[in-house]
This record gives sequence, C-alpha cells and structure tokens, in this order.
Amino acid sequence: MKLIQITAGIALLFAACPISFAAPTRRATTCTVKSSGGDDTPVIIEAFEKCNNGGVVEFPKGSTYNLQSVITIEDLQDITIDFQGTLNLPEYNTKFEDEKAFIYLRGDNIHFSGAGTINGNGQGWYDAVNRKAPPLFKPRASNSYFGGFSIVKAPRSHFSVNNCENVVFEKININTVSDDEEKDAHNTDAFDVSDSTGIIIQHSTIVNGDDCIAVNGGAHNLTVTGLDCTGSHGFSVGSLGKKSEELDEVSDLKFISNACHDCQNGVRIKTWPGGQGSVKGIVFDDIQLDNVEHPILITTHYCDDQQQEYCNGEDSHSLTISDVSITNIRGSAAEKKYPIVDINCSTDTPCTDFSLSKIDIEASSSTTANVCINLEGSDGISYCK
Repeated sequence: MKLIQITAGIALLFAACPISFAAPTRRATTCTVKSSGGDDTPVIIEAFEKCNNGGVVEFPKGSTYNLQSVITIEDLQDITIDFQGTLNLPEYNTKFEDEKAFIYLRGDNIHFSGAGTINGNGQGWYDAVNRKAPPLFKPRASNSYFGGFSIVKAPRSHFSVNNCENVVFEKININTVSDDEEKDAHNTDAFDVSDSTGIIIQHSTIVNGDDCIAVNGGAHNLTVTGLDCTGSHGFSVGSLGKKSEELDEVSDLKFISNACHDCQNGVRIKTWPGGQGSVKGIVFDDIQLDNVEHPILITTHYCDDQQQEYCNGEDSHSLTISDVSITNIRGSAAEKKYPIVDINCSTDTPCTDFSLSKIDIEASSSTTANVCINLEGSDGISYCK
C-alpha cells in the first residue's frame, strides 16, 4: 500500500511540475582537407560535399593544395569554409579556356573566409599573351560572405559576380602584376558584376591590370566602398549595350570613399553606340584619384578598334544615362592630354539630370579643357563652362 502511495505521489509531482529535457546540441560536421600529393581537386570537392548543409570545411594554416583541374560545386547550403592555407591553380594550359571558372561555387548561405592565399599561376597566361582564361572565382550565391583572403597573379579576371543576391565581399587583398612589363596582366578585372542585386564590395586592396570594378547589365543596388586600387582602369560602369538588341539596365550603384592611384581612369561610365537600355541612379562620392589619366570619363561612344565600322553607323544614340551624382572627387591628373571632366553623350539620347560638385583635381601641364557634350543642363554646371 505504501509503495502505491509513493508512486502515485511522484506521478502527481511530475504532473504539477512538468520538466523538459533539451536534446543535446548537435556539433557541426568538420571536414579538414588534406593534400593528396597530386591533384587536390577531388579531395576538396569531397570535403565540400561531406560538410554541406551545416558543416565546416577547413584548409589549415601552413597547408598547400595543388589543382590540376577546376573546382565546380553546386547545391551548397549553409556551409562555412575556413580558408587558412594556400591554393595553387593549375599551370597554363589552353584546355581551361572553355571552363566557366577555376573555382565555381553555387548555393545559399556560403561563408568563405580566412587569411589564406589563392595563387592564380597567371604568369604562364601573360607570357603566352593568352587572354582566354576563365575567371578565377565565380560565386553564384545568395545570402553569402567572402572575405579575408588574398589572390595573387590571377590568369584573367578575379571575381565574376553573376546571378548573385545579398552577397558581401570584403577585406580581400589582390595583387596581380606581371613579371614582364611587355606582357602585362591584361583583362584582370578585380570584380565584374552583372545580373545581381544587393552586392557589397568593401575594404579591400587591389593591384591589377584592368578595372578595379566593372559593373555590367542587370546590376542593381550595388555598394562599393573602401577600395584602394593601384594601376587599374578605375571604377567603371560598363561597357554596356554592345551590339545588343536586348535592354542593358543598371541602377542604384554607389561608389563611396574609394581611391585609385596611377590609374588609367578614375570614375567612368561607358556605353556602346546603338545600345539600348538605361543607366540611372549612380553616385560617385568621396573618391581620391592620384596621377590618373582620365579622372572623370563618361561616354556613349565606347567602341573596340575592330568594331569601328559598326560604331560609326550607330553613333547618334545609345543607352540613356541619367540621375548621376559626382561629388567630392579630389587628387591629381597625370601628364596626359586629357580633360579632368570628359562627358560626351549622344545627340538623340543626351545625358540628363547630372550633378557635379566639389571636384578638386590638380591639373597637369598637359591637361586639356573640360568636355560636356550633349549633357542637358550643362549651362548650369560650373565645370562645363
């Protein structure tokens, strides 16, 4: 009888004071990549696949990985890459020309960071004067982060940011320079952005042989800030509208608090004659330009040398360029016979709604007069007079 009473009392106690027992926290799967001694591409892909959906892929400090083929990984979800080692891309080989990228990652919530280095082995491509290498890194990602690492000697462009949404790139150190001045690191854009929205590129140092950033069709809501670029072609919107029957559109692009040293161009918008579409909502603010050939260059007459016949026949119209703010641009012009402000738009599609203020670029002895052609409202812009 007493045993029954005690058991009943315990039952009543638990009923009155229910207790919940938390399930043990599941530890994320960790995959440490170990070099195979040969082509490390398969072991890297295996680690990504094993630690997909919540895991961590580790490239330890001091480790070196050699690729003889490209890395292509899709369907990534909630994955962290702790990149502390060195990744050597394949040596020059024309078999890679048709690849989409040397490193292609596609997925959602990818976090790729660390103090590691990607060595692009680009010198072989420069020596061969081969400009058909694929991009080094092509993320096709959403809600993702890439930062902290370095890239040296990319064969061609560094980042191809295409079909991405809400992605941050920051604290990336790029140094792509040829050992031979006569065979330069050509077409080595740091960032090419297209068909993407909600992209932030910030706080990075870039030494390369082409655009610091080039923004192409379908890019919207982009912020570029805190970039320090040397020897590049500057901060470019375009080129846009090349022999295209489709609309090329970009909007809401902000370039704020950046610098370009010894660059060919500073801030630039370039569209092709005959192109269709629009460029609008562009802000260039707080830009330092030191020894730059074309500090401010906006043209609807951009054309490759081999396309001149086509361009000459379409030169009266191009994309519309409107709602552009250029302010607080400072520094110095290079010893070249170019203007500080060079805005040259088309007769049938003039540029509209431009604002220029606080432009303080020291002219060189070769600097020519500013140009404002087919810019509506230029009579009210002091830099056009």
